[in-house]
Amino acid sequence: MKTILKIGNCEAVCDSLGGELISYRHNGKEIVWTGDGTYWTGHTPVLFPIVGALVNDKIDIDGQEYSMKKHGFARKTFFELVSATDTTAVYELKNSEATAEMYPYEFSLKIKHEIFEDGFKTTYTVKNPSDKEIVFAIGGHPGFCLGNIEDYKLVFPEEEDCTLYYTDSASILSDKLTQGAIKGKEMALKYSDYDVDALIAKDLKSRKTSIVKLDGSFKLDFEWTGFDVLGIWTPPKKCTPFLCLEPWNGCPAYDNETGKFADKPYVKTLKAGEEYSVGYSVKL
Repeated sequence: MKTILKIGNCEAVCDSLGGELISYRHNGKEIVWTGDGTYWTGHTPVLFPIVGALVNDKIDIDGQEYSMKKHGFARKTFFELVSATDTTAVYELKNSEATAEMYPYEFSLKIKHEIFEDGFKTTYTVKNPSDKEIVFAIGGHPGFCLGNIEDYKLVFPEEEDCTLYYTDSASILSDKLTQGAIKGKEMALKYSDYDVDALIAKDLKSRKTSIVKLDGSFKLDFEWTGFDVLGIWTPPKKCTPFLCLEPWNGCPAYDNETGKFADKPYVKTLKAGEEYSVGYSVKL
């Protein structure tokens, strides 16, 4: 089911499938990736309860093995629309028999989309309704329509000295797999940097970056709060007309990890009754 949001000269569309914002048009111009399957069918999916891939799609949770595909199940599951106004939509996904086969915990995942005349904001809230601790990863994966990404650069507010990592062809992360670094306040965008997979920035000082067209005709500010890692991605070897900026709590499987979910870097834990919120915003 689709829900349309409107404000001024801007219109957005949200979808109960994945609780996803699938369109945001600003003065008639589409900002969110269209989902053209020639390149990538996503728009702004949520990554939950894992980020990236697992080793052989398997994970040990509390001593029992479970299977889960890359980025988890939430992005391909129908959410319930729990509230909507002209400018906001709130979706919720709760645990079920189907989710328990992959992920044994009780949970509530709410996604709130709010639009403005100059952008939008997405907030994820995870709640633990059970009487025991739960472990999870969560991330955003918004794609932005740009055309040729090499006509743009990323600009950061802080002086950065951040090594960039990437996953191998099996989607496994290693500290040996590096693809340059972000030095200073700017990063050029080159298709060849993504010939294998996403670039992963684990040590950024900034929690904001701007996509800036080299001729100065376009600027998009992207700010993320509460996330530990930023992924930067466009599909390998396709010269795609979009770029994804992906704030993560969690990361793809490491080549030397234990296989236990609780040991994975950047995962979050919630005690009984607790909740946790993170999010990102886009400003034009």
